Amino acid sequence: MTDPVTRTPPRYRLVDCDVHPITKHGLADLRPFLSTAERRRLGLDERRALTATGHREAVSIPRNMLYVNPAGVLRDDARAPDGSAPGADPLFTARHLLDAHGIDRAVLIGGEVLGLGAMPDPDAAAMIASAYNRWLAATWFDADDRYRGYIVAGAQDPHLAAREIRRAAQDERFVGVLLPLTDLLMGQRHHYPIYEAAHDLGLPVAVHPNSGEGIFRTSPPMAGGTPTYYVEWHSGLSQVFQANVISLVCHGVFERFPGLKVIITEGGLGWIPDVMWRLDKNVRGLRDEVPWVRRLPSEYIVDHVRFTTQPLPEPRRRHHLHVLCEIAHAERTLMFSSDYPHWDFDDPRYALTSLPESIRQRVSSENAIETYGDRL
Repeated sequence: MTDPVTRTPPRYRLVDCDVHPITKHGLADLRPFLSTAERRRLGLDERRALTATGHREAVSIPRNMLYVNPAGVLRDDARAPDGSAPGADPLFTARHLLDAHGIDRAVLIGGEVLGLGAMPDPDAAAMIASAYNRWLAATWFDADDRYRGYIVAGAQDPHLAAREIRRAAQDERFVGVLLPLTDLLMGQRHHYPIYEAAHDLGLPVAVHPNSGEGIFRTSPPMAGGTPTYYVEWHSGLSQVFQANVISLVCHGVFERFPGLKVIITEGGLGWIPDVMWRLDKNVRGLRDEVPWVRRLPSEYIVDHVRFTTQPLPEPRRRHHLHVLCEIAHAERTLMFSSDYPHWDFDDPRYALTSLPESIRQRVSSENAIETYGDRL
């Protein structure tokens, strides 16, 4: 493995790598960023008598409607004074989250477009992605200089996605690419145009649970069958990220794109040692099948894959978490995230103090600074 980057005093003390902006009126908020033809194509034009909650004939992004969280998905205390949805007001979010917790940079992940990968129509997905990127820049980036964000890319047509990445990246407040997952594993060559664009621009590619796993045919499937309860479904999401990390390594993505970083957001940590150990063992014995895997898989993971803290494991013995951090090379691979304004939000005052003291500043900001680069 390569040596860690020489440590320098961080420019920022705390970077939150997972904050979800919410639209006030659903996809209706994207109308100013769509052409007349695109509005008609998506059912968002004036002819539909659009209401605040959206018209039944308008397009919608697939989301989880089967597994209901009885605690609710969003924090009610994150609701702005105007009564809009939690996380829908960028100025209130700046006060409630950034000011209150001393967050210097917040990386925005479009919560309502995470399921974009489940849409069967590649043109509709591309239209929504481009409009959403324009909306995010105009609504959130312009509201507070501490906000940064991901370019949403519709993976259904990777060439359209690459074109959008190159267009949106002209705004340097975009620090990465969000890839809403489909039923194709990330190592598949289908995705190479997206990786090429991100690699050329020095942008990491991030993935996140899309809320449609195991529900829609075009979403990532869940292993073993269909869960019954929300707690089953939510606890099993990490299997999707295991499969995709294995795919990236075995298909040689990091050999083809040596500068590419992939961020596994909200994917958990406990599975990382098992994947690294199994891959290292198996590749030694099966190298002829994947000759492009020239290094130990664990080395690719440590050098190219990053993880976020939320949801941080909470074992009864804190020592076990510290051992996990050591095995996963958390001093290089782990970045803080709060998941605001979701129900399982992690307060940095508590989440970071559970980590080994020697890596807290690396996790708080330095790993994010190295991953996102000057755009942060």
